Amino acid sequence: MKTAQILIVGDEILTGRTADTNSNYLAHALFIRGVRVIKIEVIPDNSVLISQWVRQCAGLSDFVFIAGGIGGTPDDVTRLAVARGVGAELLRHPVAEKILLKYYGDRINFDRMSMADLPNGCELIDNPVTFAPGFKIRNIYVFAGIPKILHAMFESVGAEISGEPLFEEELRLGVGEGDIAQFMKVISQEFPLLELGSYPTLEADRGYKTQLVFRASSAELVRAALIRFKELSGVTPVV
Repeated sequence: MKTAQILIVGDEILTGRTADTNSNYLAHALFIRGVRVIKIEVIPDNSVLISQWVRQCAGLSDFVFIAGGIGGTPDDVTRLAVARGVGAELLRHPVAEKILLKYYGDRINFDRMSMADLPNGCELIDNPVTFAPGFKIRNIYVFAGIPKILHAMFESVGAEISGEPLFEEELRLGVGEGDIAQFMKVISQEFPLLELGSYPTLEADRGYKTQLVFRASSAELVRAALIRFKELSGVTPVV
């Protein structure tokens, strides 16, 4: 299965000023396209840390998605950091320059135009919301950090991102994890290609409940494992 990593850039995430919803959106959008996210990290607006991360991590997955820090203010260092991370120069992109000139018109200034300074050799990612483009270089997709813009940018490249889809089914059980752990072990041994996860909750009025998720690249395998679990445990699913 193809894999991806997500890097969220921004001091505002690390200080708790802003809640990160971008990684959740990307992880779900990638999963339904058959791409497994193997890592999600958050780092500050620090060009050295970002460039180090790109050098060390970009080759560890099929896709890399970076969100945040591509605007025109001094703390927007992602464009330069990614360029350094892949060993490319940061140059004025002529198409991005034209896009920004057309969009801003008389409001264009040095800082806004700096958003056209991108890693040499990159491809632009369309931004139908505010027009300032994202970019792709090698296997790295770089988006704006504002969720609405990120969603639009991702959709503009979504067609080129695909892998082998996973199938999953879930059981909602009115018991705690400890009551079903022994049966989960048996299922994992009998179905080694299955991913089996348990996610507990504690409700004040109903006690422990567990959501059990069966996931595999074959719908038949998922169904067989689910049936086998029901046979072993005798636990009745709840609504």
